[in-house]
Amino acid sequence: MTVAVSVLRSSRISRLIGICGLMAATTGCQRDAQIAAKSPVPVRLADVTLYASSEGLRYSASLIPFAQVDVAFRTTGYVTEVKQVKSADGRIRNIGTGDYVTKGTVLAHIRRQDLKNQADESSAQVDAAVAQHTQAEQDFNRAKALYATQSLTKPDYDQAQARFDSTFAVVNQAKAAQRQAQLSLSDSELEAPLSGYILVRNVDVGTLASPSSAAFTIADTSAVKAAFGVPEDALNLVHAGQLLTLQLQNDAARYSGHVTSISPSADARSRVFTIEVTLSNSRNTLRPGMIASVQLGGKREASQPSVPLSAIVPYPGESGQFAVVVAEQQAGQWKAHVRRVTVGATHSSSVSVSGVRAGEKVAAIGAQLLEEGDSLSVIP
Repeated sequence: MTVAVSVLRSSRISRLIGICGLMAATTGCQRDAQIAAKSPVPVRLADVTLYASSEGLRYSASLIPFAQVDVAFRTTGYVTEVKQVKSADGRIRNIGTGDYVTKGTVLAHIRRQDLKNQADESSAQVDAAVAQHTQAEQDFNRAKALYATQSLTKPDYDQAQARFDSTFAVVNQAKAAQRQAQLSLSDSELEAPLSGYILVRNVDVGTLASPSSAAFTIADTSAVKAAFGVPEDALNLVHAGQLLTLQLQNDAARYSGHVTSISPSADARSRVFTIEVTLSNSRNTLRPGMIASVQLGGKREASQPSVPLSAIVPYPGESGQFAVVVAEQQAGQWKAHVRRVTVGATHSSSVSVSGVRAGEKVAAIGAQLLEEGDSLSVIP
């Protein structure tokens, strides 16, 4: 009995020692965590300043031709000739990219004999149709005379009239085919529909041209259009007929043009409205593909709070939302407070935000490592 009691007491003592050890370990971990949590996080602070832009809203515009057209043959055929021009080195070559052409210039020919054969065939079909119709007309006139004297039955008279009508329709159809063949014959020469520069040439002698593929692409650059997109909130800054000034990259000259087109709907992907400004290009200094900057509006709304770009961090737990970490002194110790903000326009290395006040301090370096309530160690 005494031995059993001793064993029981030893077991209880062992369990008690284990529990005490677990509590000690847990207490130690919590104490370590508290010590680690209280360790100040080194950060560099920046003041929230007020920013007032002296410029309007600026956008990048791409220059495009005033008019651009793909020129193709009306019928299928083999190219037998391409217009020849003299190159800068004196050699004769096919007209091509960069060459200027005037309206009506013959750019290329397709084999004419094939089209002439079609025209001759259609003429022969017209002659045959006319002959049949002439015979049907004579038969119908006799049928009318006989029917008037009751020497011809009504079914025979109706048959003569039906043949007359059908041959007349065949004549009209044959003549339409003849006109189409003559038109195709005249289209064996491909003419420039407008004056401008050749952007692309897709044919050479021996190429099988067809209406489905463009032989040349011509652009009228006597004027150009500057196309750019603006968001909905800036749409009220532009209107049709408005005079805008554009400046090319690496060019100190300024060019003026009028707004000639405003898209009635926003692009499905970018959600911006396309604006087109037409500019005169009599000196041919503006080339399609160039990039220009355009300014809209006057001064922005005055004095908006501004913080360094590095101070902007994702708002915890909400995708697409932003925040800054505001540093406040409490009992002589800097504390971190995460505050949601709305991001505005950027300028240099700063960005305008709403949700903070001028004079407040935000974490500019080290903000990504901070959580609400963290102690801060300010780096000079």
